[in-house]
Amino acid sequence: MWRCQLACGLLLLTSATTSWAKLGTFWHVSDFHLDVNYTAGDGDKTKMCWKKTGPTGGSGPDPSQPGTFGDYECDAPLALVESAVDAMKSLHPDPDFILWTGDDTAHVDDKYFSTAKVVNIITSLTNVLKARFPKTHVLPVLGNHDYYPKNQVPPKENELQTQVADLWKDWLADEYGQFKFSGSYSRDISNTSVSVVALNTLIWYKSNQETASVSDDDPAQLFEWADATLSDLAKRKRKVYIMGHIPPGTFERYQQKKEGFHWYQDRFNKKYIELVQKHAAVIKAQFFAHHHTDSFRLFFDAANATRPISYMLLVPGVTPWRSSLSEETGANNPGIRLVTYDTDTGLVKEVSTYYLDLTQANSNEKAIWKLEYNFTTEYHLKAINPTTLYNLTKTMKTNRALFDRYYTANTVSLEDPEVCQAQCQQLHWCAITEVDYERFYQCNAASSMSSWAAGTLAAVGALVLRHRQAG
Repeated sequence: MWRCQLACGLLLLTSATTSWAKLGTFWHVSDFHLDVNYTAGDGDKTKMCWKKTGPTGGSGPDPSQPGTFGDYECDAPLALVESAVDAMKSLHPDPDFILWTGDDTAHVDDKYFSTAKVVNIITSLTNVLKARFPKTHVLPVLGNHDYYPKNQVPPKENELQTQVADLWKDWLADEYGQFKFSGSYSRDISNTSVSVVALNTLIWYKSNQETASVSDDDPAQLFEWADATLSDLAKRKRKVYIMGHIPPGTFERYQQKKEGFHWYQDRFNKKYIELVQKHAAVIKAQFFAHHHTDSFRLFFDAANATRPISYMLLVPGVTPWRSSLSEETGANNPGIRLVTYDTDTGLVKEVSTYYLDLTQANSNEKAIWKLEYNFTTEYHLKAINPTTLYNLTKTMKTNRALFDRYYTANTVSLEDPEVCQAQCQQLHWCAITEVDYERFYQCNAASSMSSWAAGTLAAVGALVLRHRQAG
């Protein structure tokens, strides 16, 4: 597959309508999942990563051994984390800001952790970013693995959140108090018309018993705060980016049941969609993570289900870890993302994803991060907005070559798209276009029924043909 190898800035600056003054950039990085127990090379395999029996297959020179920069069966070693941030510094050393959307600890049972251990890991990663980008504003949020016990996030001020707020005090600045209370905040980006609204979406997570077990429809008054904040930003004529760790909607790599696999409690998924629909005019883009995969989501007008009004970009993870959620969830190559935007309008102009071929890096004992693709070039888009993304998705539904490009990017150039056939392809379509759970179910169930009906008709046709031939 041909992939563009030009830097996004060069692509944009060739346009006669684009000026230097209006272009800005920012990095989006997420899901480091640092495995402090990772050891590469010879030794006791049970101590090489958190899997008790060791990896089922390494990606180093010796396929039974995890490599220096990680393994598809393990979370990220420090060498991988540092190589990712070093690549960010080398590829684009002076961004306007960095979005860091959480999940810093490994996928490990709570018995191996404590609040102190979680904070220590977050501190280590904070120090890595500060060392490489000492003058850059980092806008962070916590992931569901950044609490102890994991996923259990109280909708109020708590010990872990307070310690992290103190750790990030210079980054948070005036937003320190708001973060300390709710894990959320809003920040104007200097010398631009853009403001970032950072949401602690862990409060809405279905695995969070701190909120799932209570009837409160707005824990920590987060929806009330977000609604008021977005209204105020609209009055100030700001252009808004929403960021968070866990996204709404359904995971695109889970085929075990028609209703799919989703993250938010149903009541909060609906309220988030309503929030976006209400404030779509001021929201220019949404940036989320958690899936470890590269995908996007579309939001539609409440009164017109075919009119797209907003979109969300899902950044791939740095960890290559093979998810245990289901067989088809799979692993991924490590990825990081550079976004180019218009500082006046807030419109996203380009999305450039860089990746590390993990097998090659381990074999060569050298981490070389490369441009995987530029979004506009890869998908032949003149602009990135809800309408162009919807048109792309409609074409992708029937154009297999275009879908293959998307699917290759989905696991960061790891999986062959041939593994994803008709039912899998339809599931991706439904996940992208139907963030509402019920509408996703109807979309996915209809596709499954169509496949069943087509198979049944084919079988009946074959029986009829054999009967006629026999007669």
